[in-house]
Amino acid sequence: MSKNKIEFIASLPPIQSAINIDGQGNGARIKLDIPASELVHVIALQKYIGESFKVVISDE
Repeated sequence: MSKNKIEFIASLPPIQSAINIDGQGNGARIKLDIPASELVHVIALQKYIGESFKVVISDE
């Protein structure tokens, strides 16, 4: 995998399903709210569909 870097601003939505943990404890799914100003970066994520990648969270 190449060393591409995609960065964007996001937040967890105020909904109960923002973080879902698999019932068998095998993983989780996270939903993010991303402003329209960041959509170009979200579109770049499409190249990672089906691939693994590292997620780094930091505050601004």
